[in-house]
Amino acid sequence: MNATADFDGCQVLSKVSSGTVTDLYEAVQLPLGRRVLVKTLSANLLPSSPFAASLEREAQLLAELDHPNILRVHEFKRRDDRMWLVLEHVDGWTLQELLETRPRLPALLVVAVGLGVARALEHAHEKGIVHRDVRPTNIAVGRGGSVKLAHFSVAVNERFASLPELLDGSSGSGRIAYMSPEQILGEQPDPRSDLFSLGITMYRALTGVWPFGDGSEPATHQIRHQSPAPLGRLVSELPGSLERAVHRCLQKVPADRFSSAAELAQALGAVLIELGQPSSRLAVSHALQQAGLVEQTADGDAPPMSILTPRETKSSAFRAAVLGLGGASAMVVLGGTLIFALAGGSDLHAPSRAGTGRLDLVPVGAGQLRVVADPWARVIVDGHEIDTTPFARSIPLRSGTHYVRLEHPQAPPERRTIHLVPGETVLLDVKMKVVRPQH
Repeated sequence: MNATADFDGCQVLSKVSSGTVTDLYEAVQLPLGRRVLVKTLSANLLPSSPFAASLEREAQLLAELDHPNILRVHEFKRRDDRMWLVLEHVDGWTLQELLETRPRLPALLVVAVGLGVARALEHAHEKGIVHRDVRPTNIAVGRGGSVKLAHFSVAVNERFASLPELLDGSSGSGRIAYMSPEQILGEQPDPRSDLFSLGITMYRALTGVWPFGDGSEPATHQIRHQSPAPLGRLVSELPGSLERAVHRCLQKVPADRFSSAAELAQALGAVLIELGQPSSRLAVSHALQQAGLVEQTADGDAPPMSILTPRETKSSAFRAAVLGLGGASAMVVLGGTLIFALAGGSDLHAPSRAGTGRLDLVPVGAGQLRVVADPWARVIVDGHEIDTTPFARSIPLRSGTHYVRLEHPQAPPERRTIHLVPGETVLLDVKMKVVRPQH
């Protein structure tokens, strides 16, 4: 078949996996040259089938979302004989793949990943979307420190009619093990249900076990009636604030959990500060290096990789999660990203503006920068991406002049020049000029 013609503008590199309803391809989107995933109906299904309606609904939900912690949809296309999604490609692993390698993950990594997912849920909930399937197979962890929530096939939004869950195996035991008590009872979707599922995910990542039952079978009775063992009994030297946050997510009654994903994100952000890390992205990068999953150079940074590096693993739960299938598939490494990570101790240096000099994040005699952006923005200081707002911490910087850029995909960049003296705190409170798309 002529792969390029079948998916207009996408040159297929390989067929990642195939199912009874959907197929997934890895491709290069032309003429941009970027790596993407193409999710399409199987060849024997027509766009007029109910399966196609469900795939189109997923595309509509993803189009409502625009956040750095949510897998992006680039395009949705329909032809007489075929329809497909062009999705963002992530260079890395799913959280499930990391757990299969190391059943217990470092607290630093779990907090940073949990914070990224909480921010993604905050954005989705603001749009009226409840994910309903937060679990390790649907969380991508990038080599450069990114965290992405994927797989909105069973998500609900009051503005879109509910459809049968046709595109995945999410009704199986894998999904049930991460359901909230109210989901098991078939009650109306609640954003706080996603927080319960995230709590199970973090508990399992920290301890290597499920908080309810042994995980070998759907733990519906245990989820509804059993209390999880305290994290402190299973993991030594765990911050008490992290233990409290996870157990609050796992409360049986939604009203006893965090009131919102934003409140959970604030709590996890505080834990990250307590662990002494400057940003969630850098925390993920550091943890991946410590675990030996990315190579360290003498300077503590992972080297850039060729965009055409060989296949690294034989399975990719992330692509399977995007596809909505339970089967494993091939994992292709996409590079070209320089991973900035902690260089050891409390000091961290990264390239500064225009690639010269050094950005001292924990300098002697530091000043402090606080950033507030409405609605949100990526914060870049002296050419180095620090984090995505909102975050509660201040950024310690050496005294002198610094150049700050705030970026939002639907707003022009905002640039500021600040001058710090030792011990001074500068607050940047910026409203991004967001241009909403016309409908």
